[in-house]
Amino acid sequence: MSYIVKYRLCFHRPIFLFALLFSLITSSAYASEHHVMVIVSDRSAPTLVSGAHQLLQQQPDADIQIRTVSQLNALTDADLQQLIDNSASILVVGVFGDPVERLLVRQYNNDQKRYVLHSDQRLIELNSDPVTQSIPNHILSDKASLSTTTLLEAKQVQYPEYANWLQARAYWVNRSTENSRSLLDMLLTEGSKKAELQPVGALRFALHKDDKTQWLSPTELAKQLDTTNPVVWLVDHDTGDLTGEWKLHQQYCQALNSQCVSVLAAWGEPSVEAIETIKKVMNKSLPNTPWGIVSFQDFVIGGGDGREQVEQLFTELNVPVLKGIRLNKLSEADYALSSQGIPRDSIHYRIAMPELQGVSQPQILALTEPAKMDPQTGAQLTQSLPIKEHINRQALRMQGWLALQQKDNADKRVAIVYYNHPPGRHNIGADNLNVPESLLEILNSLKNAGYQTGELPKDAESLLDMLQLKGVNLPEDAQALSAMSKVANTMTADEYQRWFKQLPATVQAEMIDGPLAALQQRMRDAIEQALALDSVTTRQSQLNLLTAFMQQTSTDLHHALDGLRHPGRSRALDLLNQLEQDYQQIIDAAAQGHQPDWQHSESLHDALLEMQIEGIRGWGEVPGKVMVWDNRLLIPGVQFGNVFIGPQPPRGWEIHEELLHANMSFPPPHQYLAFYHYIQSQFNADAMVHVGRHSTYEFLPKRSVGLGEDDYPTIIAGDVPGLYPYIVDGVGEGIQAKRRGQAVIIDHLTPPLAVTELYDDLLQLRQLIESAEAASDKATRDRAIRSLREQIETMGLRNELIASMDEELQVRGAGFDEIDDDFLLHEVGHYLTNFQETFMPLGLHVFGRDWSADGLDTMMNSILDNTDSSEAQRQAIYQKLQMSPAAEIEALLNGLNGRFISPGKGNDPIRTPDALPTGRNFYALDGSLLPTRVGFDIGQQLAAPVLAGEKGNIEGHEVGDRNKQGVILWASDSVRDEGAMIAFGMKLLGVRPIWNSRGIIKGLERLPLNEEQPQRLDVLFTTSGLFRDLYGEHLVLLDKASLLALDASRDLIIRDYPALAVALNAALEPLGEWQQGGDEALDKNLVAANWVNEARQRLAQQPDIDPAQLGRETSLRVFGIAPGAYGAGINRLVERSAAWEDRSELADVFIKRMAHAYGSGLQGESQPDLFKQQLAGVSQTFLGRASNLYGLMDNNDAFDYLGGFNLAVETVSGQQPGSAVINHSNNDNLRIDDLPQVLLGELRARYLNPQWIKPLMNEGYAGARTMGSEFIEYLWGWQVTSPEIITDQVWEEVKAVYVDDSLQLGLDEFLGDGHQQHVQTNILAVMLVAIDKGFWDADLDTQKQLAEQFAANIIEKGIPGSGHTHANHPMYDFVKSHLDADQAKALEAVLARSRIQTSEMASSPSHIQELQLNQQDSQQIENSNQAAEDTTETSSTDSKMLWLWTLLALSVIVAAGLWRGRKGAM
Repeated sequence: MSYIVKYRLCFHRPIFLFALLFSLITSSAYASEHHVMVIVSDRSAPTLVSGAHQLLQQQPDADIQIRTVSQLNALTDADLQQLIDNSASILVVGVFGDPVERLLVRQYNNDQKRYVLHSDQRLIELNSDPVTQSIPNHILSDKASLSTTTLLEAKQVQYPEYANWLQARAYWVNRSTENSRSLLDMLLTEGSKKAELQPVGALRFALHKDDKTQWLSPTELAKQLDTTNPVVWLVDHDTGDLTGEWKLHQQYCQALNSQCVSVLAAWGEPSVEAIETIKKVMNKSLPNTPWGIVSFQDFVIGGGDGREQVEQLFTELNVPVLKGIRLNKLSEADYALSSQGIPRDSIHYRIAMPELQGVSQPQILALTEPAKMDPQTGAQLTQSLPIKEHINRQALRMQGWLALQQKDNADKRVAIVYYNHPPGRHNIGADNLNVPESLLEILNSLKNAGYQTGELPKDAESLLDMLQLKGVNLPEDAQALSAMSKVANTMTADEYQRWFKQLPATVQAEMIDGPLAALQQRMRDAIEQALALDSVTTRQSQLNLLTAFMQQTSTDLHHALDGLRHPGRSRALDLLNQLEQDYQQIIDAAAQGHQPDWQHSESLHDALLEMQIEGIRGWGEVPGKVMVWDNRLLIPGVQFGNVFIGPQPPRGWEIHEELLHANMSFPPPHQYLAFYHYIQSQFNADAMVHVGRHSTYEFLPKRSVGLGEDDYPTIIAGDVPGLYPYIVDGVGEGIQAKRRGQAVIIDHLTPPLAVTELYDDLLQLRQLIESAEAASDKATRDRAIRSLREQIETMGLRNELIASMDEELQVRGAGFDEIDDDFLLHEVGHYLTNFQETFMPLGLHVFGRDWSADGLDTMMNSILDNTDSSEAQRQAIYQKLQMSPAAEIEALLNGLNGRFISPGKGNDPIRTPDALPTGRNFYALDGSLLPTRVGFDIGQQLAAPVLAGEKGNIEGHEVGDRNKQGVILWASDSVRDEGAMIAFGMKLLGVRPIWNSRGIIKGLERLPLNEEQPQRLDVLFTTSGLFRDLYGEHLVLLDKASLLALDASRDLIIRDYPALAVALNAALEPLGEWQQGGDEALDKNLVAANWVNEARQRLAQQPDIDPAQLGRETSLRVFGIAPGAYGAGINRLVERSAAWEDRSELADVFIKRMAHAYGSGLQGESQPDLFKQQLAGVSQTFLGRASNLYGLMDNNDAFDYLGGFNLAVETVSGQQPGSAVINHSNNDNLRIDDLPQVLLGELRARYLNPQWIKPLMNEGYAGARTMGSEFIEYLWGWQVTSPEIITDQVWEEVKAVYVDDSLQLGLDEFLGDGHQQHVQTNILAVMLVAIDKGFWDADLDTQKQLAEQFAANIIEKGIPGSGHTHANHPMYDFVKSHLDADQAKALEAVLARSRIQTSEMASSPSHIQELQLNQQDSQQIENSNQAAEDTTETSSTDSKMLWLWTLLALSVIVAAGLWRGRKGAM
């Protein structure tokens, strides 16, 4: 892994070393009294350099040296100290973050003059004047008193001791070239020369007109503005017109077809005044003029004190407020190769904090020009570089919002997209939302608001009939595709091709030929850009970036091929190695200024593509194979007047299942892009509405946040205004829709949540307990207890109760049969009480539809049961809850009018009533605050029993091979719990955050070992893609937390294991000044114990390994999904049950996808071997659940991450880890329960409970979908990952309820009625797959019953379309073996009509490709590739061999299938 560290350090090393050399050479002249050294932020450097140039013209002998923060970061501590030592005067301006600590620990000369301005307050102590080393906050924060000469002089009279510092600060507050010159002149003369201050207004307005700029007062501006033309206000910091910054304003205004006004406002109160002034101008002078705001300001407008005032003003203004971003850390070349987009350390202030005020749709508008060295001052200058394509895109989006303000509703065209994933007739829906009813509610509301909708369906059932006919995705059903092609919209291949050719070249290459082709195109573009640069150092810097990008992509491609059972695998790996070497030679040649020769790399590239290996190849030429019929791309959907309603397209793995095994994030298929192209360019939508959690477009691959034109979500969103109704308790995932999907959220209610009630047998248990406890004589008590024990056995509860009582049984040293009656009564009562302490949703929510009085009362009781509220507060909560549905529709209509959606907190309403009312644009908690003090306190409480050995696997507390704690981090729960799970992991390590006065995390501290911290446990963190995107800085923080724990035994390790000293120092290097050292015993510090053991093992295996590499790699404890990717991959494979045969295949996918290392200096590099090493040591896993709505079986994330984690540990180590679920939805009732207890308890409490089932039956098709396409599917996910928990008894109980109607609810008739039958078919399919794959040992009668009903449904209604029912699923052979000849024939006829015949069958990804050849055959293929120069010929020969073997394999499979079918029919 040495490259992980090396390339990051060397990217900008040449230019930094040049700067360092320049500074050291010039430092010899520092004896002159006319010398100033300035350390300044990169962004502010150009202004000071401009002032320095002006001063140097007047005083050529003066010595002014300026160093940017970037230059400072490149200096070693010794070089930085020398620079300080040789400086007569030092000015520090605009310095925050990492450099602060380095400056604070340096040595300073007492004779030096030092001024610190506008920087981290800790740096104030560096001021040379003792009086100014501690300046009161009211002076530090006061800018208004420095805005004019008169005010400044008054301030200096009031505080004479700070006179010089105030003068310097006034120059800086009024930033300009002239004032910068005066500031530097003041420093050169040690304060004796103070030029008159040139005031720069704290609030200024500039009207852009005819390529000219007029600076006007608000009054003058109001007179100049045209009432008939829309206005866009660009709100920027007061420095927006400084060197390099102003170009963004000019280009943005040129891109608009509107009037354009720049507003430059200082931080704090002037920014509040700016919004108030805009309001006055528009309300008074242009009350009917369409308008909007674009904010270039970071953090929050108005500062902390003005945040809520500005938020309220935005709500009153009721116009869209978009976010424009200047990214001053990345050049175009940096950005093109970036997987992050916006660096993770700046997301909180560039995006998260603006979201608090409702500022939305963030777009990078300017990057940074390549750095240039200023020869006069030695400053490395980077200026803002506006990006034309990005500006034009956001300008068009703003014009779209303004058009919505201008158009009559009757003329507006609206596209509504609903979720249909996995695709099929059984799965039109969204999370806890009745989608058919919600669509009808929206349609009626649009009609009532004057939209042209034509005649609407009379009810949701009629609408569903239309959607089932023309609005579902059935990519694997030939008969359905043929029928749909006659009734749905279509797009010709030529129409799509014309648009497709306008997309970025890298996108076209990836779509057609896959990631290898995209890399080739990216290489060509980057080499061309690098060769066009004049600066050799800048060119080398960009080529270093390209090298890292190329190597990382090659590594990912290697891992995609690893484990692939493909006859050409070895040859493909060899070709890939050759291609990587060839690319490196091209990069090296470009570094010398030579034009590259692409011929050889192209032959290697083409040879690889010709092998048609899934994971490397793309979707092929237009139009592709997904949702295509007769060379036309199908666009499912229904149109009502000017409203189009359609299903989001499938992702494509339905056709290409092998993609699910690849460790690559692949683009959407052609039809996915065509669908949105149709909406934007043929239907000509004025707005898009995505309905319900959640779509897939915001999770498409590429950059994490701050997307560009080559990112797929950007292509999908286009420039059309987007609105997104989203469940209020789904903030973590919803943030992706805001940031990556460019959508404005409109949050909606959960269903009413009720306290769980006991039912049937569980109710009898409670009654028996009460009878025993109330018995007046022993005989009655004994009889009740005897009945209780019998009932436990009858219900099959023994194992669940043993799991629930496990800790107490261990303490007592007794088995279940040996416990006394009192203990039994207590524990069974406790078991039942746990059920009754949970909540369950009653039915589904309908967007915009008022709740019944019963629903309101039920939800209020649940909220009040969880909070302490006064009567006034209760009334307020009730009113907000009651008004929420109407607020949802009102917000949607307001958004479609081009207006503002007010921000809201978002969260579980029971946990956080402030999430009400809904209908708001929710935001997430700022990551810089996590964990909060409250969150850390909860985390400490949760960690205490684990540290004490009371919870979790006791093996995890001892030195040995398996003692690591696996902690899963999710974004959604971090939003809900204020970072409690982050704190839980930190506490296990014995580390806690350090907060500043505003609650922002500024560092970490190690906790001493004591009774509260008896040990440091070793923690392996795994993180979701959402957590990585929202809280990326915490991955670094957790890496450092683990290193702090390791550092606690540093001195002992160096003393006792001197051979590891160099490796240890390298491992701890990221801590920098945080290192303290320590002598903790290894049995008390398992982080250190494991590091020593693993380092020694690796050193024994690899004696020549680089010590730095050994140390850092062995310390890695934070892993997750690759940048730009989402999901651990288990859930996709579970949905596609034909895509795998053995559970170990799923474990392999989890390891491939999750094996990306994060932390200090790490950006998600793939490290599967290191990840496996860590997995092998895991003894216990933890998943937190902080929601009252969500459990483990109502979503596919729980088994994807926790189930997948456990399966991976089992596969690597041979043992399942202990696994626990942390329930902290109620801070007053924190619990850690074993996974079996939670899963089986949730099953009984909710999914087998009439209280949950009956309200869903009232929801019709949507309720059936919740049962079958959610619960049953997710139960199947847990079956695959945790077969020791989901036993035969579970399936038998589920079948009894959902197939046999054991609760006598009429559930069998309900599921067999109308469109619900498609859901029923899917339920039966899952059960049959479970039997066929050997998970459920069902009796023959059960097998026959399920098979016959399943076949009858398909014969009558057709194939639903799911991953368990497609016509090529091998499960059908098993099904047909249980049917009579006539039914089997009828079933086969349906399947035959549905099968898609394709000419690609032999070479397309399928299980045929995966057949392993014998060793001799494989060797023949591997030997066919002798040398790179023979690549093309070899490819041709191997292709022929591959065809022969494939055809032979196909023949064998067909023969075997015929024999099996014959045998089954006998």
